Amino acid sequence: MDNMNDTDCSSQKIPKSDSIYHMSHSQMRPELPPLPASANEEPSELYKTVMSHSFYPPLMQRTSWTLAAPFKEQHHHSGPSDSIANNYSLTARDLKLKDLMKVYQPVTISVPREKIVQGLPSANKSSSEPNKKKMKSSPKDKEDLTGMKSASTSLPMKKEVVTSLTFPGSRPMSPEEQIDVMLQQEREIESKETKPSESDLERYYYYLTSGIRKDMIAPEEDKVMVRISKLISNTLLTSPFLEPLMAALVEEKETDYYSSLMKSIVDYILMDPMERKRLFIQSTPRAFPQRVIRAPVPWHSVYRNAKKWNEEHLHTVNPMMLSLKQLWFSEFRDLRFVRTAELLAGKLPLQPHEYQDVIQKHCMEARQILLNKWIPTCAQLFVSRKEQWIHFAPKSDYDSSRNIEEYFASVASFMSLQLRELVINSLKDLVSFFMIHKDGNDFEEPYQEMEFFIPQLIMIKLEVNEPIIVFNPSFDDCWELIRNSFLEIIKNSKGIPKVESILFPELKGYNLILGTVNADEKLVSDFVDQTFEVFQKNQVGPCKYLNVYKKYDDLLDNTAEQNISEFLKENHEIEDFVMRINSIKKRRNEIASMHITVPLAMFCLDTMTLNYDLCERAQNLKDRLIQFQVDVNRDTNTRQLQRDITWQSELTGPLTGHLSHIRRYSMLTVSPQNLFYADFYCLGVGILLFNLKLYIMP
Repeated sequence: MDNMNDTDCSSQKIPKSDSIYHMSHSQMRPELPPLPASANEEPSELYKTVMSHSFYPPLMQRTSWTLAAPFKEQHHHSGPSDSIANNYSLTARDLKLKDLMKVYQPVTISVPREKIVQGLPSANKSSSEPNKKKMKSSPKDKEDLTGMKSASTSLPMKKEVVTSLTFPGSRPMSPEEQIDVMLQQEREIESKETKPSESDLERYYYYLTSGIRKDMIAPEEDKVMVRISKLISNTLLTSPFLEPLMAALVEEKETDYYSSLMKSIVDYILMDPMERKRLFIQSTPRAFPQRVIRAPVPWHSVYRNAKKWNEEHLHTVNPMMLSLKQLWFSEFRDLRFVRTAELLAGKLPLQPHEYQDVIQKHCMEARQILLNKWIPTCAQLFVSRKEQWIHFAPKSDYDSSRNIEEYFASVASFMSLQLRELVINSLKDLVSFFMIHKDGNDFEEPYQEMEFFIPQLIMIKLEVNEPIIVFNPSFDDCWELIRNSFLEIIKNSKGIPKVESILFPELKGYNLILGTVNADEKLVSDFVDQTFEVFQKNQVGPCKYLNVYKKYDDLLDNTAEQNISEFLKENHEIEDFVMRINSIKKRRNEIASMHITVPLAMFCLDTMTLNYDLCERAQNLKDRLIQFQVDVNRDTNTRQLQRDITWQSELTGPLTGHLSHIRRYSMLTVSPQNLFYADFYCLGVGILLFNLKLYIMP
């Protein structure tokens, strides 16, 4: 019996006297008589199986080609392909694939063949009888197939079902109305079904838990657990504390998988009334109803009316809209009020007035393109394709012009959106122009010029405003300059006329200006705020670079001038003057060798004026020391000259004696200047006066 194939199981007819027949077709739960008292042997396995099957008839065949093959297929002698899912259509459960064509043909042509047979001889009618006999089956099958006799008889039945289940249309229903409809449907279904008894529940539970062997069910795919694991954090999967919980959850998942499939199979088998009768289950418990309530939609009628109005009055599908769109994308898609690519490719950095002039020039050029090319071209399209919109115009002076006004209002809205797109893209490009330096210009001292290799945008001069160094223009003025460039774009986008102002010049008293972006919109403020953040980051570097000039603060606040004054009030040797003059000269050379342009991301500092001013201040200090020494020497030489003249008039002896007399003179101190006059005294008064004048010269 175990080696029986599926063909034997499906083709061999089991006699009613056979015990296997009673195992699957027990009536009124019969039981075998008890074993005689004289039998001391333990009951055989066959006796136990028969006793078990007499009370709980089996659901599945013991041997079959396929797994989980129900017993009911033995009665119909169905093969594997014929038995699959036939409970879902009980009227077709007796059909087999080999008879499908024979059954299908008469059914499809039953109506025309009857009409033809009426006009044919009796011989032809008799020839059609076998086809009719092929459709005959058991009385039970006749009852099940009554709805399939002809298409004409089935249609009225369907109409009756549809009319009995007619509910309100798609109008919005309140939650209370939806609950009432669902409860009414549940009551109708419940009235047609009997409530399961305790015996039905007990037997139903038995078949759920023990009616199907686990090996008859296809195991769950491993990919399911892999997909589940991907949804869980690796920290939870690898935690040793959660391993018991993980094992319990995996086991619970596997149990739920088999339980759900077993329940589905049992519910599928019990869909057949004959199987319920065989298994002594008159009724099965109903599943808990699933009630889904749709939220009320009070705006439905408003939306429907608005949609209808839009379809009739907005003219979005008019061919002229497509023509305007194609014109924009073919010729004006790349137009911008500020050509940032041209700015980056040009000479940078720009002086503040140069930057302002370039922005104004670009905006004016873009405005002229809109006024002189875009609007006239659009007007020419309307003139050349008049047949696409002229039917909206009033036919006479007494007709309303509402349709044509609405049409051109839609055209103006569409062109305003294109103009807004141009303005928004221009603002975005300008923001991107400054976002190049979004990282700021902070640097680690000492300053390294090679860190800032990206072209700078605006030039700022460093100037002296005693006693500090200031930026010209200031950062406030620079930000006002940058902010005005955004406003300049918006300003030049205003005042663009509508196309009807050219088509109908006689129009007066209408708003004939296209809409554009307003300066107070949040969109503009967001762009300005983004640029201001970049601007703030680029203020750090210039302020930090001023630390380079900290050691020259004494030149700015007149401290160095005061120090020189204090120095001159005291008596110093010539060597002290020389040392002080050399130190000032060294500082001046340091200032002269400093950067005259300092690249700092967005800004470039122009330090030429500042460095020149500091050099001039150092040079003035140096000249003051030199002039003081010259003045002192001039006074000293003047007094020395007067003494020499006096000596010349007093001395009457030989020159050599006079010279030794001068050197021994107690009033004459040994110094380079005195030696110079003593050495050159023999040259005469004229030569001496000439050298004296030469020495006095600064």
